[in-house]
Amino acid sequence: MVIILKGRKNMSRLFLVLAMIIGLAFFGCGEQADEAGNGVDGDNGEVTQDGNGDDSGEAGDDAGDDIGEDDTGDQTVASLGGFDLDSPEMAVGQWIEYGADDMSETLTISVVGAEVNQGTECYWVQISVSDFVAQMLIDAEGMESAMGEYEEQLGEFAADPAAYIRENMSDASSMADMFGNEENMDMALEFISAIRIVKFEQQGMIMAIDLIGVPEFLEEVMEDPAFQEQFEQGFEQGFNADGGQEGLDDILAELDNLQFGITETSVDVAGNRIQGIEFSVTHPEGEIEAVICSELPLVPLAYASATGDGETHFIEVRGYGFSGAQNLLPGEPAQTLQAMMFLEGMMSQMGAMGADQGRGVN
Repeated sequence: MVIILKGRKNMSRLFLVLAMIIGLAFFGCGEQADEAGNGVDGDNGEVTQDGNGDDSGEAGDDAGDDIGEDDTGDQTVASLGGFDLDSPEMAVGQWIEYGADDMSETLTISVVGAEVNQGTECYWVQISVSDFVAQMLIDAEGMESAMGEYEEQLGEFAADPAAYIRENMSDASSMADMFGNEENMDMALEFISAIRIVKFEQQGMIMAIDLIGVPEFLEEVMEDPAFQEQFEQGFEQGFNADGGQEGLDDILAELDNLQFGITETSVDVAGNRIQGIEFSVTHPEGEIEAVICSELPLVPLAYASATGDGETHFIEVRGYGFSGAQNLLPGEPAQTLQAMMFLEGMMSQMGAMGADQGRGVN
């Protein structure tokens, strides 16, 4: 996540910061806006022009003064009041299309159907890019609840990004603990529970995988102390093998040179002028921006960019709508497989291998 830009390797690190900012935007600021009154009682200030000619709102009397400092010199992000980042409620027909840089290929996310699953109304969310199409049957309320669980942690990040990174991302061990603690495991299970069926095309046939029973199975596995130990060891080994610690050391060394900002703004998205919030991370050698708009369906990300070393890479909304989504996998699947069958088979095989090793069988 460091913004020392020395070639494409470091541009990829830059995109890691971008991923964190996007995650913060999705899950960390809606709650802050709710607490501020969802725009009813908040004073958003007047609309002004920023350096790029875009309209941006002033948060209070000091426009652009969204960075504060505590007594230790660490920068903190001042929260914006009076802004609701909740996307429109999921409904059949919604779609949003993304493109990157000057690539002609785009990715489209859409809602193409609805059905009741296990007594709950769910929606078929389709992801399509080039020749690849997949659909997920999602419990929208369950997904919303799962995402809400991340708000507290990401709210802590928003309050003081530098301190959060120092505390939770100083080395592989601290990161493994952050991702693998009981609270985060529970949040991951709730997220998985909201996905009921996955559907895709294989050799000209529509196939489906039913995830019923998977969350309960995973919960039992995650409660095993042996799993926790293996998770931490595997995470640390994989992280360090990929040079992750070197990247973390660079991040920590550059934290004092990073500035984090949150600013209200108004931007053009696929021909429409809509309001949003801009998140930024700046460094003498590069900058990251992400614009989040609650008016967009499904995904509130309007634009994101990473600039450094003479290069700029970006993703943007190419189009969106609230009706007209096309179902690219119509009809019933030719075969529905039970994910639990695969998991039980894998566990049985692993158990047999363990027993063989215990008997000294090669």
